[in-house]
Amino acid sequence: MKKLSILLICLLTASLGYGKNLTFSVWEDLIYDDNIYLSNTQEESSVINSTQVGMKYKTAVPNSGLVFNATAFGGYNAYTKENGQNGFWNAFANVDLANDLLNIGNTFVYTSDLANSELTDMVRRFNNNVYLSARTSREKTFGLGFSANDSYDYYYDHPWQTALDLNRINAAVQGFWNISSKTSAFVEYMYSNVNYKYNDEHNSDGSTLALGVEGKIAPKVTGMAKATYAMRDYTHHLSGYSTYEDLFGYDLSLEYRPTGRNVIRLSGIRKFEESTYVNNRYFADTLISLYFSHQLSNRLKAAVTLSYENMDYEHANNQGVKRSDDLYGVRPEVTYQLNKWLSAGAWYQLRSRHSNTYENEYNSNKGGLFLKATL
Repeated sequence: MKKLSILLICLLTASLGYGKNLTFSVWEDLIYDDNIYLSNTQEESSVINSTQVGMKYKTAVPNSGLVFNATAFGGYNAYTKENGQNGFWNAFANVDLANDLLNIGNTFVYTSDLANSELTDMVRRFNNNVYLSARTSREKTFGLGFSANDSYDYYYDHPWQTALDLNRINAAVQGFWNISSKTSAFVEYMYSNVNYKYNDEHNSDGSTLALGVEGKIAPKVTGMAKATYAMRDYTHHLSGYSTYEDLFGYDLSLEYRPTGRNVIRLSGIRKFEESTYVNNRYFADTLISLYFSHQLSNRLKAAVTLSYENMDYEHANNQGVKRSDDLYGVRPEVTYQLNKWLSAGAWYQLRSRHSNTYENEYNSNKGGLFLKATL
């Protein structure tokens, strides 16, 4: 407690020099996890103490109309069960320069959390993603846009390093029909390249066509929704595999604010996802998530997240079974604002994966209490 108090004083002193543009946060999360290995045969439980420190900085760039944002946090996650094996450091950093027409930035993540829902092993990795998007004015009836990103995944440990180190590059052009200054319909073409560092038989080039709408979609509804058709060509031919794959999908992120106290968010995506499962180079990943929050009082907020994900595999395993998984998630949480700078809360999370391959099923229950200071 003495160390925490000294840290809070130091952060408060530093923040006074930068005014309201700079804020610091410190938080503790005490978690109980009944299945840390996400296994149906080796269920092990642990208490996890997560200590995090973060900062946010935001300022307008003079005479440019641009806003500079910087966010960073990091900490340590300590396990009572074999901490030498399971404990891990994590870090996140993002910087971007943006306005209504331009967004350029970089995101860095260092973690041992799972990279996608197929995986169950905690493995040290980092991801670095550079991104850029630009479009012409919304005030004209028609407009053009461009977006690109370069994402690199690096794993520290074998065999994951050999299987999953890769670089993804996406570049897209958009044509906009600006229905109003706040609403646009668009068509999009995106080129994609997936290049593995070692596992080059999974390398591919791809194209995605999309039709969608963004902005203020309906009264009190904002966000983006698009239907997609993705095509992928693998650069290496493997016996028994097609070098061409295609997939109809979607990508949506919508927010509805019926009142000042309620928020409803609907998000989802259906896309190709890289796979390490036997005999498969990818799986079709279909995800939908619904979030609802209600401000019960000026200090108390309750929220719940419901999610469903399906992972469908193209090729049968060595037993002749085409794997298909359904992952269900529920996460209720409450947050209480103790004062202007201090909040506390509690949460529970259920994740249940059902599969036609028994060894890939699991049930996971987590619960946590947290305390967060923001200065």
